[in-house]
Amino acid sequence: MDPRLYRYAKSGDICFLKQLLNDNPSLLYQLTPRKNTALHIAVEFGDSNVVAEIYSRCRSLLTQQNLAGDTPLHVAARVGCFSIFNDLVREILSMSQEDFRNEKDGMGKNTVLHEAVRNGHIKLVQFLLTMDPKLASIENDAGESPLYLAARGGMFEILNQILKSTASSAHGGSDGRTALHAAVVEKHFDIVEGLLRFKQQLIKETDHQGRTPLFYAASLGQHRTVKRLLELDTSIAYVLDKEGRSPIHVAASKGHTSVIREIIRHCPDSGEICDLYGQNALHMAIIGGRAHVVRYILETPELECLINQPDVIGNTPLHLATIERKTWIMYYLMWDGRVHQSSMYKCGQAAFDIDRSIKESSFASPRKLQNIIPDIWGHLGTRDSYLDIKISPRAEQEEANAVQTYMQMGQTLLMVTTLITTVTFAAAFTMPGGITMM
Repeated sequence: MDPRLYRYAKSGDICFLKQLLNDNPSLLYQLTPRKNTALHIAVEFGDSNVVAEIYSRCRSLLTQQNLAGDTPLHVAARVGCFSIFNDLVREILSMSQEDFRNEKDGMGKNTVLHEAVRNGHIKLVQFLLTMDPKLASIENDAGESPLYLAARGGMFEILNQILKSTASSAHGGSDGRTALHAAVVEKHFDIVEGLLRFKQQLIKETDHQGRTPLFYAASLGQHRTVKRLLELDTSIAYVLDKEGRSPIHVAASKGHTSVIREIIRHCPDSGEICDLYGQNALHMAIIGGRAHVVRYILETPELECLINQPDVIGNTPLHLATIERKTWIMYYLMWDGRVHQSSMYKCGQAAFDIDRSIKESSFASPRKLQNIIPDIWGHLGTRDSYLDIKISPRAEQEEANAVQTYMQMGQTLLMVTTLITTVTFAAAFTMPGGITMM
């Protein structure tokens, strides 16, 4: 493109632009390396006089696409200048009977409404929805609807405009997610509430992984959202994803005790759900190294049935804690009288048979606790072998530190007790007033 034309279109020098085009009208057909016309440039930099001058001289530029597939109207929707956008719409409608509003241009095949929503231009959104509410029903090539973009971006006013414009607005998004999935994942609670008022059916929608909005809320520890969703429909607590996991499984794995409590409050029997490997929420908490979740489960009557439940290869929670080398969790289980310490693994082994030193672990030193179960790897099948679950060194260090702290506290208390006993004993044999030297 002629550098003078580019500069004048960008800077808004209308007088110099007119003089240049009067001398050489053919310059308007020149393009930038990205196939932008002078009209694309003028619209992007927002001078309405320059825009009008260019399209009045060459009206074919109104619908010409650049290398990305964008027309000047798409650029105007992206920039958000209402006056320029309105002028372009009027001119395009006057020169063509085609319904330009439904055209999907650009690399992602976005409509002008997609562009206006994505960039948060509420005035343009209102204008377009007034012209044609059906625009809200069109998804781009990624499956993203304008409603989904508004939910993901936390644009409450725009979302309300779309929901009120038509009851049939599309709600899909990428990877099979819905606008409600996006609002939950991005933690926009006001958007969640808005969607539930107009599209409560989205609660049951699953994405390509088979996950509901409740699953993501449980995974992210959003107690408030979990509570709201379960108040509307408790059946979603029992929906499993393609890996066979339920919301209570993922909450246990991620360590969200408040979410588990909320799920159990609404669905007391949901703790019985097992995944494809026969593992329950307690198994998941152990694999994730979530000692506080293990304690909560042991203290919750509704979840007592999980304590000795084996998975498909026979691992009870105690077996799994031993295999996973979760020392502190193993202690919680061993100190609970309801745990069957002699339960047999599928190969005929109890947890004590894995390493006999476990029998003495209640009295072991911290150094010895870190060396429990040294020789079981390889001959005892675990879920790790086919899920590639890695043990966190940080979690192991935290467990060892906790044990060390408690041992040090015990030693300190023992020293204090000894000192008090000694002083008391000495006081008992001392005569009142002491001994008077003769």
